[in-house]
Amino acid sequence: MNDEEVLNTPRTSVKFSWNHGGKQVAIIGSWDNWETREILQSIGKDFIVAKTLPSGIYHYRFIVDGWLTHAPDLPWVCDDSGNSYNILDLMTPVLEFPESLSEFEFPPSPPSTYDNQYFNDDDFSRPPPDLPPQLRETILNESSRCISGQQSGMQPRHTELNHLYQNNVGDCLKR
Repeated sequence: MNDEEVLNTPRTSVKFSWNHGGKQVAIIGSWDNWETREILQSIGKDFIVAKTLPSGIYHYRFIVDGWLTHAPDLPWVCDDSGNSYNILDLMTPVLEFPESLSEFEFPPSPPSTYDNQYFNDDDFSRPPPDLPPQLRETILNESSRCISGQQSGMQPRHTELNHLYQNNVGDCLKR
């Protein structure tokens, strides 16, 4: 593979973790022909490292306090020599597309989606709907409230609107 192919190859982020004890844990694997020994970071009782790898099937082993081993709770295999390896399958799934989409019959759309009535004068004389209560709260322009060095728990809430109301302000915009 040349440099351009390597850069354009889709990659997947993978988290490797070891939670079976030890003082120092590292990982080695077939992703670089077993050349690099990468130390896992200790977080509590777990050891973790994240890698970004191209699609493929990889074998890897953990080195725990100097001893080569595998994680028994993850997929693993044993070779003819009795060495055990964990397996990571990042193969890109092969999507099965039919030769032609003409063999599929799409279900008809319900008639209610296409029988929309035209607007009449009565529709335009009604006032717009009230704003949802979530939109009346303005937290983005308020100063942050800190209580003994900690921010208050007020977080923006997700709001989705499926209507848009535009107020006619044409006279105000004329200069």
